[in-house]
Amino acid sequence: MAGAVVLPAGPGHAAAPDESRYLKYYEVREPESLSEIAGRLLNDPARADDIYHLNADRVQPNGGRIISTGQELPAGWTLVLPWDAVGDQVRYGVVPGTAPSSAAPSPSPSAPPSGPPAGCSTIAATGGGSTWAYDTLAIDEAWARGTGEGVLVGVIDSGVDAGLAALAGRVAQGADVTTGTGGGDLDCLGSGTGMASIIAARGGDGDGAIDGVAPGATILPVRIVATADEADPAVAATGIQVAVSAGATVIALGSYVDVTDEAVAAAVTDAIDHDVVIVCPAPVDGTATDAGPQRPGLLRVGGSGPDGQPAAPYLPGGVDVIAPGIDVATYGPGGVGPRAGSGTQYAVAFAAGTAALVRAALPDLTAAQVTRRIGSTANPGAQAPRDDATGLGMINPRAAVMVTLPDEALPLHAGSGRDLGPYRTAVLAVILSVVVAAVWLIIWRVRRFMAT
Repeated sequence: MAGAVVLPAGPGHAAAPDESRYLKYYEVREPESLSEIAGRLLNDPARADDIYHLNADRVQPNGGRIISTGQELPAGWTLVLPWDAVGDQVRYGVVPGTAPSSAAPSPSPSAPPSGPPAGCSTIAATGGGSTWAYDTLAIDEAWARGTGEGVLVGVIDSGVDAGLAALAGRVAQGADVTTGTGGGDLDCLGSGTGMASIIAARGGDGDGAIDGVAPGATILPVRIVATADEADPAVAATGIQVAVSAGATVIALGSYVDVTDEAVAAAVTDAIDHDVVIVCPAPVDGTATDAGPQRPGLLRVGGSGPDGQPAAPYLPGGVDVIAPGIDVATYGPGGVGPRAGSGTQYAVAFAAGTAALVRAALPDLTAAQVTRRIGSTANPGAQAPRDDATGLGMINPRAAVMVTLPDEALPLHAGSGRDLGPYRTAVLAVILSVVVAAVWLIIWRVRRFMAT
């Protein structure tokens, strides 16, 4: 895409990627050079060096290796690509010939903490957290339409611990924008991992285990902050651009992202223009003065507690929908969890997971239609007046994928043809009217014939 973000080559790119995770890759179909591939998929032949560093240590099916950027590559070779590669020939998934990491033995998600990730200080467990959020939303009722398979969700926050058992095999390499090198699969703060677990965790049957909203989705971690300090808006904007370039169709922005910043706002607009759903925290009173109008493709989410209390003093008119954001159960990095988490970023994660369900169940909908659908099906829904504090109400994942909206094409239910849903009565009424009209026409013609 135009203006794609290029992460500079460096030591972080030299390490062989973990191919058991989802990556972008390319299958060579006819002899060609790295520079030809880079020119076509990265829009810059000089970036052949980037592809070289990602593949220098890989053994190809015929036993060969890449030894220089100028060699001609034979058909049948498979190349791991940088995350901003684009084009019809770019593939996304586990590289052929490798097994997903979920096939490897892993500890139970509810096992005792194994310690903080390397290079991070201790991340304390804060209690198991309540399951009220998952119970209230009845998330599993939405899974009749799928669990988010095939949807890549970008999490723009503190990174995500890819070693978490509940996320095994479904965390892509991502990017660390704070350094410009390496992946986004390191989290020293915990908020990014907590968001990712709400979106896509598969907790299993262990005591206290939790499942995310869209456990079939894949997480793209983009690390824009390494400490508890605020993120540089330019870094946050770059993170959004990286996620778009990587193919994310839903992007969840954590609380470190200031969407009112000019650079961030421009990146958000560009993402929506590329049909990406952006889910962000609702602006807080005191940090913003103008919430701005509701925008198709952008969903501003406020957090709520089990008693309806807001997670923050949101700016009046700045909330589109609300989602659980106080005392919710999340997993933490380094095996910490389930633990209690509070903050608007967790409400964003619930809404982003819902967007992933919608994008998987109704793939023909645009980003604007997805956000409108989530708002229209929220409780109390579009039938009630919009409220400054709660917007259109609490998200409803089941309704978001099940309800047929009047001005949308009728959605397809898996394995069944078109579901008429609320149109069924209307269709039957039309058929009955046609039948009645036909009968009266016959009677009228018979009477005219008899009269003559």
